[in-house]
Amino acid sequence: MHFTNMTAKLLACASLVAAFPHTTSPVEKRYTEDEILKALAGTYSLINTTSALNGNPIPDEAYGAAPVGLLIYTASGWMSATITATEPEFRPNLTFPYQPNDTDADWAAVGRHSIGYAGPLRLSDAIPANETNGQVFHGPLTVANVPTWVGASHRRNYTVVEDGGETFLRIGSERGGGYTGALWWKKIKEE
Repeated sequence: MHFTNMTAKLLACASLVAAFPHTTSPVEKRYTEDEILKALAGTYSLINTTSALNGNPIPDEAYGAAPVGLLIYTASGWMSATITATEPEFRPNLTFPYQPNDTDADWAAVGRHSIGYAGPLRLSDAIPANETNGQVFHGPLTVANVPTWVGASHRRNYTVVEDGGETFLRIGSERGGGYTGALWWKKIKEE
């Protein structure tokens, strides 16, 4: 009997609440993919990378000690990422296109210490997402300097942090084999 009275009270409250206009708090609001992509859209400059193996920090050998990079997200659902090491031993003095006197070793150093890829940007439904955190897919990639990445999709967790009038984007990734990475990007302000 008590359960029936409680149920009736809850239904009455629900009817009363439905009769009044209300707003949903940011925690409860369900964001559309378009709203999230619009919030993430922009060009970001790499400021920091960290790598771990099975949860233990390791040097980020692929990118070197002071990498540079750009990450571009568009509101229409496209992305592009480029990261490269800056150490002279990883960046020999080469030009493009390839010249006959260039060595394979020099080009291998560039290839080992840089990444570039682009393709669709999609929202993942694996975890709840909003304008400041969630999960996206880079891909299926349409172009990548790593041949096996073409056609692949890469899951990335994102967190947006506003601090001192600047917007920062943390991208977390699983790289397979127990390797993980966290990359911090700073949004470039449009002028």
